[in-house]
Amino acid sequence: MSHFTHSTKQICAFFFVLLNLYSFQPVFSEEVSPDIKEIFKKKFVNVAFKIDNSFVVNNKDIYLPLIPQTHRNTNKIKIVDSVQDTLNKNLPKLIELSNGWMFVKLIKQKDGSQTIIDLKEIPESIKTTFLDLRFPGDLVIPKGFVLKEELFALAGGLPIKIEWNLNGLLYLTSPDTGKIVYLDLSDVSMIYNIQAKGTPWDIVFDKENKIFYVSDFAKDLIYTLKPLESSILTTITLPAMSSPTDIELSGDGSLIYILESLANNFAVYKTKEPKLLFTAKTLISPASFTLVKDLALIAISSPSSNSIIFLNANSFLPVNQIMLEGNPEKIIYNPVNNLLYVANRNGNSVSVIDPVNKKTKDTIQVGETPVAITIDSSGKWLYVANAKSNTISIIDTENESLTETIPLPVETQFPGDIKITSDNRWLIVTSETTNVISIIDLNLKQVVVKLDVGATTHAAFLHDAK
Repeated sequence: MSHFTHSTKQICAFFFVLLNLYSFQPVFSEEVSPDIKEIFKKKFVNVAFKIDNSFVVNNKDIYLPLIPQTHRNTNKIKIVDSVQDTLNKNLPKLIELSNGWMFVKLIKQKDGSQTIIDLKEIPESIKTTFLDLRFPGDLVIPKGFVLKEELFALAGGLPIKIEWNLNGLLYLTSPDTGKIVYLDLSDVSMIYNIQAKGTPWDIVFDKENKIFYVSDFAKDLIYTLKPLESSILTTITLPAMSSPTDIELSGDGSLIYILESLANNFAVYKTKEPKLLFTAKTLISPASFTLVKDLALIAISSPSSNSIIFLNANSFLPVNQIMLEGNPEKIIYNPVNNLLYVANRNGNSVSVIDPVNKKTKDTIQVGETPVAITIDSSGKWLYVANAKSNTISIIDTENESLTETIPLPVETQFPGDIKITSDNRWLIVTSETTNVISIIDLNLKQVVVKLDVGATTHAAFLHDAK
């Protein structure tokens, strides 16, 4: 009999824009001047202005105002440019005024939603000016109104639906609630969860056999489940007092490597039987490990002993140990430059380690309490989640320097894990103390989505099938 229950949570069926691209302050409109009203009364036969400064032509076609972020003085306002609608030349898609305001026509789409002019239709001469405008903060958002992602900036702080090109299955662990949370990022109308027995901790995916593995820290278990299915396939029972944390799979998915944090063991199991193959002693309270496949090594961090131990990946015997400062925890391997990166939780730094000679190559200062790290597919950009300062540090691995720091919103506090999509466009950030995860657009270098998943979250795995 299954010990798991499946439930769903209904949320809004889209992502909300929650931050302004250039400013966190909404732009509120002043009342439309008599000059502007007179201009449009002359241009259109039947026009009526609304309280939010939008206006309606012929009782059906709606124009929305876009306002400059800084006031522009103009003695006499006039139309200086427009973008015609090929289907109706009498009703332009965009009208630019000499005071810096623009008005855009609502366009009905085949699916019944409404949008505005495409960015590609806007002349290059006014494109930059256009993107610097904002809908007023008191705009009455039309029913079914959506913006394409390239027009994200126009929304300012308004809860306007944005059509993000973001896809994949996102799985999250919630140790606090005992849940495994999952959702399809292309349609977040439903968020699902599976109630585990204890405290689900880490999660990995076997691409070959299409199976997720989840460690349970409190109950000494490893769960397996299929994508988008609510039932648990199998359960691997570990020895009592193992407390599994980090897990990883062999390339073919036949083996699962398990860090038993309380037992101070590194264990290797077959996944199909399942069967214990080998157990190796580690340093006290191991926190994280990574496979260095090119060198047949396993690197394991131990914050209590301020060190990294190396095991032979074939014999699982220790081959070396190096000392670090600042309680090293999360560790990852960059196969592009063949280097290891270690987040030193209390040192507010990232150590760069050469696994060939087992020596520290460099130390890079980041934010307060770095707890999670990930690297893009090019191997050039390293991202570090800083729990206490609630920021993401960006490191250029070529010159080993901090290049930028992205602040996280108050809704996402104490990040537990970060994952980057395979196209290097999006960064998923979990939250150990709130129910809201953040999604960062790495082109814009800022949070563009805040999503309530109904539980605090620790680890994340994004299966985007690319």
